[in-house]
Amino acid sequence: MKTIGIDISPLNDKQKTGIGVYTFELIKVLLEINKQDRFVLFGISTFETRNYLKNIEYKKYSNARLAIYTIPARAFRTTFLLWQALNWPAIEKLVGPVDIFHNFNWYLPFQKQGKKVATVFDMTPILHPEWHQEKTIQLDSVRLKRIKENADLVITISEYSKKDFLQFAPNKKVEVIYPGVSEQFSGVANRSKKGYFLSMATIEPRKNIRMLIEAFLESGLKNKLVLAGGAGWGSEEIFDFAKKYRDKIEIIGFVKDTDLPKLLSGALALVYPSFYEGFGIPVLEAMTSGVPVICSNTSSLPEVGGEAPLYIDPNNKDSLKKALISVFNDKDLRKKMIVKGLRQAKKFSWQKSAKNLNRLYQQLLQE
Repeated sequence: MKTIGIDISPLNDKQKTGIGVYTFELIKVLLEINKQDRFVLFGISTFETRNYLKNIEYKKYSNARLAIYTIPARAFRTTFLLWQALNWPAIEKLVGPVDIFHNFNWYLPFQKQGKKVATVFDMTPILHPEWHQEKTIQLDSVRLKRIKENADLVITISEYSKKDFLQFAPNKKVEVIYPGVSEQFSGVANRSKKGYFLSMATIEPRKNIRMLIEAFLESGLKNKLVLAGGAGWGSEEIFDFAKKYRDKIEIIGFVKDTDLPKLLSGALALVYPSFYEGFGIPVLEAMTSGVPVICSNTSSLPEVGGEAPLYIDPNNKDSLKKALISVFNDKDLRKKMIVKGLRQAKKFSWQKSAKNLNRLYQQLLQE
C-alpha cells in the first residue's frame, strides 16, 4: 500500500471559488475510487478556517487521515512564506513518509523522497501581470519557478493552460485533468419566462465586469443584470460604477455553491466576458443547468464551451452588446444554445477526471 499526500489548503477559504471547488470535488471522488492506497490530507489553517478543511468527509474512508496544522490568523501568511523560503521543515516532518505529494496550491514544499506533483491553474502571474497585485506576481513567479525545477508531473486544467505552461517549461511532463460539474446543476433552468443576465465571477479587472456593465446599459434591454461574486483585487472602482445603476444592476456578492443552482434557474443567460481563464467552471455549470452562455472567444473558453456559447471579443464592447440583444430577443437561438450546451457539458465529469488523476498516480508509482 502506497502513501499519497495531498495539500488541501485551497479549502481554507470560506468563499470557495474555482480552485477550491476543483480541489474539493476531485479529492472527494478520488477517495471513493482509490481504495488500494493510503491518503494523507494535509493543510495549514487558521483557527477560523480549520473546519473548512474537514468538509471532505475523510472519516468515511479507512485509508484516509487528516494532518492539519493550525496557527493564529495574524501569523498565517508570514509562517507560510517562511516555510516556502527556508525549505524547512520537509513535508515528511509534517505528514510522514509519502510516495507522492500533490499540491493543489501553486506550491511544492521541500520533499526528501517520493514523486512531486503540482497543479497549475493558469499562467496569468507571468503572462498577464497587469491583472494581479505586485505581491501576488512576485510570490507566484517564485512558486512557478520551483514547480518548473522540481515537479515530476505538472497537471493543468485545460489544454490551453498546458500550452501556456509548456512555453514556460518546455521539457516538463504535463497532463490535463479537467474540472467536472456537480449533479446539483442538472437541468435546473426555468425557461418559462425571461430572466436576468447573470455574471458569476469574482469582481476583478480580469473578469471584464466593467465592460459587461457598460454593454448591458447601452443595450437598452428591459431585464436586469445580476452580479454574483466576491470582491477581488481592484473591485472598488467596478462596484462604485455599478452602484450608480441600482435599478438595472443587482449586486448580490459571493454565493455559496449550494445556492448557485437556484440562482442559475432564474437566468436568461450566463454572461462571461473574461479576458483569460484557465478553464471557466461557471460556463460548464451554466451549460449543465440548461442556461445559454455568452462568453469570450479567448484562452480556454472555446475548449470548455465547444459550439454551445455565443462568443464575443472581450476587447469589443459592441460585440458583447449585440450578443446580449440577440439572446434576449431570439427564443429559437436560446433553444439551440441550450441543446448544444447540455450536449457539451456531458463531456466533463468529476468521476472521469478523478479516474484520470488516479491513473497518473499509479503510473508515477510504477516509475
